[in-house]
Amino acid sequence: MISNLFNIGSKAITNAQVSINTTSNNIANAETTGYQRADAVYDSSGNINVGGSSIGTGADIIAIQANWDSFIESQYLATSADLAASKAESTYLSQMDSIFNQSDEEGLATTQDAFLTAWSELSMSPGSAAEREALLGEAESLVYSLNSTSSELKNMQYTVEDEIAEQVASANEYIDGIALLNRQIAAAPDNYELVASRDQMIRELDEIIGVAVIVPSDGQVKIYTESGMPLVEGAETHNLVYTSARSTESLMPSSTYDGDVSYSGSSSEELLLEFTTTGPDGSAEFKVSFDGGKTWAEDENGDTLIYTAGDVDNSVNIEGVDVYFSGGTTDHVEGDRYTIVPKSGLYWQGNDSSLINCTPMTDDSGVDVSNRSTGGSLSGLFKVRDDELIPAMENLDDMATALIWEVNEIHSQGAGLTAHLSLQGTYSVDDQTATLSNSGLTFADEIESGSFSINTYDADGTLASNGSISIDPSTDSLDDIVNAINTAFPGSLTASVDSDGYLKLQSATDVSFELSNDTSGFLAATGMNTFFEGSGASNIAVNSYIQADSSHVNCGEVGTDGLVSAGSNDTAKNINELMTKAVNIGDATSSQVASLSEYLSGIVAEVGAAALTAETQVVCDSSAAQLYYDQQASVSGVNVDEEMINLTRQQQQYEAACQIITVSQNMFDTILGMM
Repeated sequence: MISNLFNIGSKAITNAQVSINTTSNNIANAETTGYQRADAVYDSSGNINVGGSSIGTGADIIAIQANWDSFIESQYLATSADLAASKAESTYLSQMDSIFNQSDEEGLATTQDAFLTAWSELSMSPGSAAEREALLGEAESLVYSLNSTSSELKNMQYTVEDEIAEQVASANEYIDGIALLNRQIAAAPDNYELVASRDQMIRELDEIIGVAVIVPSDGQVKIYTESGMPLVEGAETHNLVYTSARSTESLMPSSTYDGDVSYSGSSSEELLLEFTTTGPDGSAEFKVSFDGGKTWAEDENGDTLIYTAGDVDNSVNIEGVDVYFSGGTTDHVEGDRYTIVPKSGLYWQGNDSSLINCTPMTDDSGVDVSNRSTGGSLSGLFKVRDDELIPAMENLDDMATALIWEVNEIHSQGAGLTAHLSLQGTYSVDDQTATLSNSGLTFADEIESGSFSINTYDADGTLASNGSISIDPSTDSLDDIVNAINTAFPGSLTASVDSDGYLKLQSATDVSFELSNDTSGFLAATGMNTFFEGSGASNIAVNSYIQADSSHVNCGEVGTDGLVSAGSNDTAKNINELMTKAVNIGDATSSQVASLSEYLSGIVAEVGAAALTAETQVVCDSSAAQLYYDQQASVSGVNVDEEMINLTRQQQQYEAACQIITVSQNMFDTILGMM
């Protein structure tokens, strides 16, 4: 009996020491991120039978157990991933909103309106050198605004993609780290601090990509993306890969097509091509989806857009990407599919090093496409890049392209204060012998069948000759146009194409010339007598020919008599009308008819609305995540005041256990003294 009492006291002392140590460790880690409050778990040691009586033998500590609610944690992980995504989106959308910030004194809309208004002021004083210089000043301001905005957005894209690369690397470190902890926990299943470290690492991974967690009976967690792709299964891992543009094919079992899909260019969209008819290249047709096959691209009438598969000389342009097929000696069959990802993307790596696309994607209504990553900061970064940033850049480019074309088309047919002695085009051809439609001109698609006029003048400014040059972009090459000009104006005007593919007109001595009445768009497409150079927001510039001599700013136009009247101002008025005139902006799949001002306002409004929505989403997601964080903290967090109370209780427990030993010792001494 006395020995049992001594054993009970000894175990009670040991238990109290373990409890005090556990509580002390809790207090020491009160500020440690991810630490889970631990408790000593007691269990009765059982009873023994002495003299017909059942007597207890004390208690044992059977485990040191961390406090953790896995059900709350699963809810927290879901809301935390959403919060990380919305924060990433909001951060960059806020920056975009600042870039596009408009006011009465500054901003793209202000500079564009000022430029177009300057044409109205010039039209009221056609001969004024001061108004011409003022116009050039407004043009330079607009050019600077477009160039700088495009540059800032492009730099932001680089920053986003750098951050994506860094986060993918961090995610892979967490994936490997969780697998390592799984192995360590398998070897020491009672090490609750290893489990706490792993749970914290899971939280860190969740903020990057959004995960679901399964804890089997062996305690080695399995981690999956929210779309179900395994990242960690015990000690086995699957890493993420961030890689450049690529394409894949998925042919029907009956298909024997042996060619390849090729593409050039980039886009924020993924292109899923599905063949709708059977046939060889040049006859087989396909449709395109931008949301993984959920919907199919349509034309302005709501009909599905159908493209014909062609070779490199007959490529089709889809959202800025030229798509063509090469090497095929057999037919495509209906149902053959190709996926083109003309941008860097996120991929899941299989055991055989195969890559499965898990780049976040949304449909036209903003709903996440299934089988893709949907949570975590990576999702937010990809969505802001692909759904907001690159589209805003493309829209800005579309607007700048429309501005360049519309101004140049009008200006190229106009006349300034002095006629030309020579003109150099600003847009080159890749092949001067190819038809204009296939020549590589930046604005080749804008050329139509028509004609333009050339008027030559002698040294006194008297009309010497005039002639019309016919244009058919489907049959005429630039060489053909050069020959036609040289034939029509022998000895007075020489046309040529330089080694870089630019058209040049050179008049003879004491001869000058003007261009007019272009119904084909040829002059604007080759950059002859134009106001702007460049093709988009990043490279738009004022024509150096005009910068050098403002008298070549075209305010008027050539009259029916072949002369330019002193007060002619039709060209300036027509350019000014672009402020309200509806024009075509964008390509076939995203074309809009709007004024330049309306279109730009739409870009700004869309970015502003997206930034506001993202900011609101952060508030909502923060509230949800904080709710579950607080609930988990109430379970696993360390409250120092409570731990101090526990420490006092455990100290009393220790003192009582010591008293048991003292009593046992006294009883034993008494018995020995009686013997």
